[in-house]
Amino acid sequence: MNLLLTSIGKRIELIEHLKSRFRIIGADASTENAAKYFTDVFYQIPRCSEENYVDKLLTICKKEEVSLLVPLYEPEFMILDGARERFREAGVTLVLSDKAVLDICDDKRKTAVFFEKYDIPAPKTFSAQEVEDIIGGRTAAYPLIVKPVDGMGSENIFMAGDRRELAFFYGYVNNALVQERASGTEYTIDVLCNFSGEPVYLVPRVRLEVRAGEVTKSRVDPDALVEKETERLLAALRREGGVRGPMTIQCFLAEDKKSLQFLEINPRFGGGVPLAFAAGADYASALSEMAAGKGTDGEAEKDFPGKEIKKLTMLRYTQAVYVE
Repeated sequence: MNLLLTSIGKRIELIEHLKSRFRIIGADASTENAAKYFTDVFYQIPRCSEENYVDKLLTICKKEEVSLLVPLYEPEFMILDGARERFREAGVTLVLSDKAVLDICDDKRKTAVFFEKYDIPAPKTFSAQEVEDIIGGRTAAYPLIVKPVDGMGSENIFMAGDRRELAFFYGYVNNALVQERASGTEYTIDVLCNFSGEPVYLVPRVRLEVRAGEVTKSRVDPDALVEKETERLLAALRREGGVRGPMTIQCFLAEDKKSLQFLEINPRFGGGVPLAFAAGADYASALSEMAAGKGTDGEAEKDFPGKEIKKLTMLRYTQAVYVE
């Protein structure tokens, strides 16, 4: 079975895992990427902002008889969602949540509204007027977090320790959002949802070290509250639209482990998901069975491989590919 990954960059561990069940076709706008040396076939494609981007992907899908298309780069998501029917007509299943869900995940203000609507615990998000009032002298519980509404990774996220810093960072960050600071142990939850939107795998892991927005040290740490609240969040998300495929969810668990706060929902593979694979989350087999028509009737427990997750720690290091 053939699976197409877009914007492969350096997602080598992801490719190697999926190769256990799929022939992997990789695509990227740049030919200077390490991951192409680990795919079965590689294609250079236009940037997602270019007009012929979707047409090129469809040509590849037809030529390579692709069954599943999994995009890895968030700016592609809305474009591909808009072409979902074209891919379906070509016999390709887009492993990506629907537009309504993408909207909630892509815009952190909409994420905050979603959290409030379903009583999902999260740090307070301040309105623009509230921020202006705080800058003008209103009392606030510092530090406050300033970040872009549509940011990715950890780019342009700043901690304001006082009113002066808040004013500076709020003016510096484009399309800025201000939130209370969450505290406790930072978790990332790697999730794979079936085509009914139910979680097949749900793997909480502690973020021990992050560099340039990507986790370099992490530990699988199952926690009953984190798992229960993540399942509740996913159930609420299903009420808003179609949820399918990989999700990466972030939260902080209080030191007493009696409460938590969610920060973000990302409808994609997280950078640290190889730890979930190593711990026993067989995404490749689950995706293969989903492509074969299983997992569409809500019977996730029945239809998919065993889900025994081991407690593991991931310590990453750098490797290189040398080419002439």
